Amino acid sequence: MTIPGIAPDPALDIAPLQRLLEARAVPQTKQWWERYLKHAIPFRGAKMADIRRSAHEWLAAQNADDSPAARAAPRAQLDAALTLLRQSHAEDKLAGVIILHEFLIPSGAVQWRNDLPRLAALFADGHIYDWNTCDWFCVKALAALWRREGEECARAIAAWRSAPNLWQRRAACVAFVPHAKRGDENFPGFTDMLIEVCAATIRSEERFAQTGTGWTLRELATADQDRVVGFIEANAARFSAEGMRYATERMPPDLRAPLRQLRRNAQRGPRRQGK
Repeated sequence: MTIPGIAPDPALDIAPLQRLLEARAVPQTKQWWERYLKHAIPFRGAKMADIRRSAHEWLAAQNADDSPAARAAPRAQLDAALTLLRQSHAEDKLAGVIILHEFLIPSGAVQWRNDLPRLAALFADGHIYDWNTCDWFCVKALAALWRREGEECARAIAAWRSAPNLWQRRAACVAFVPHAKRGDENFPGFTDMLIEVCAATIRSEERFAQTGTGWTLRELATADQDRVVGFIEANAARFSAEGMRYATERMPPDLRAPLRQLRRNAQRGPRRQGK
């Protein structure tokens, strides 16, 4: 999938940032993270504090008054952040997320009507394919974007619930996790929107669709526990055990236990209703 407007070569050179990340890599950190992620993605071995430090140093150099690249900012910096997210190593991707979250989105350099398709392409083109990258991208970049840009942007992200890509469907849930506990304080109809997202994503048996749904419902229950309980009761047979644990783990025992039992009872018949 090719999105018009993305140059094949970035205007800003990301190689110095990659050299900073590599210089700060620790073999033991690389080994730990690759084992923890079950070798889903390669790591350099840089710790999060060093990824942030490296991203800040690189951006500071780009923004120096005597740098020709400074005249190209911030759009060139956005291109560079997306290029980082298309790299193979986890730290490069996380550096791209940091640049989006801490610099470009707050400054208004990312405009959802033009740039959300470019963010979606990261999923469609296979550059976001593990839960760690996906969740950082969601709770940092996407959450910051819709909070800044407003309801229309939020609903456009929520529409990803029907995407063919698992990670993009997960993003349709997880992008709202940081603010789900505020419910309709975000905007009128927020709770209805998120329930609609979960109604779509719960239909998938894939582990990370289930956990993304459950995580979102857990947070939304702070705002509207009755709506979440009603949703779980109506869809009990569709939940995996893990998804149900996520959704109910903060509920009081007198709610949590019956809901989990309802799932077990419902699944003594067909694994999923409506199949």
